[in-house]
Amino acid sequence: MFWREDKPADDLYRVPDDVIDLVFKIRGRRLDIDHAHALAEALQRHLNEDTCARIGVHGIWLAGSGNGWNRPEQIDAELPLSRRARLIIRVRRNDSEAVMQITDQTLQLGSQAVEIGTSSIRKLSSMSTMYARAIRCDRAQSEDDFLQEVAARLEAMGIHVSKMICGRSGAIRAADEIFFTRALLVADLKPEESVRLQQRGVGEGRLLGCGLFVPHRGIAAVHQVQD
Repeated sequence: MFWREDKPADDLYRVPDDVIDLVFKIRGRRLDIDHAHALAEALQRHLNEDTCARIGVHGIWLAGSGNGWNRPEQIDAELPLSRRARLIIRVRRNDSEAVMQITDQTLQLGSQAVEIGTSSIRKLSSMSTMYARAIRCDRAQSEDDFLQEVAARLEAMGIHVSKMICGRSGAIRAADEIFFTRALLVADLKPEESVRLQQRGVGEGRLLGCGLFVPHRGIAAVHQVQD
């Protein structure tokens, strides 16, 4: 008989907590779909410059559709802010206390106000599939060239790339500029590669929510990644 016990828990990969997500409860009435720049400016009024340079802002993700209505396509549209909405900020553990200073503050996003409540800590994930809603890129760049460029960046980070799929393209308005973005799904990652990708991200614009990766249920749902 050959018998091999499962590895003990101590031998399994443990996700480090030197980079975490702070998940803030929020309260407000409505919010622009394209609120990234206004949110970045509001945070810069409450946090110092060095802290802002290190954090990544997932933004306030608004519902896509439900109860018979569809999410509007116009970037200047507004959506109601539900009670379940959260502001999520990726931070280094050493910056967490500084960022939590926004608790009980009101962020003014243009004509809209968002009250910041208490926060909880969410560790990074070791799931094998990661998804970024927006990665800054050149509008003139083809999808294939974009994927090749990202693959080279990931290889330089020690992340072996075997499967990537582009999602929907988009745009983020920032002052007098408009940044072109692409969504991206990366699959078949090792646990330590998944964590490294979340810790470092890809490209510029972290304060605008660009280059940040979150776990995704899998590459089989590729058609839903486009939504």
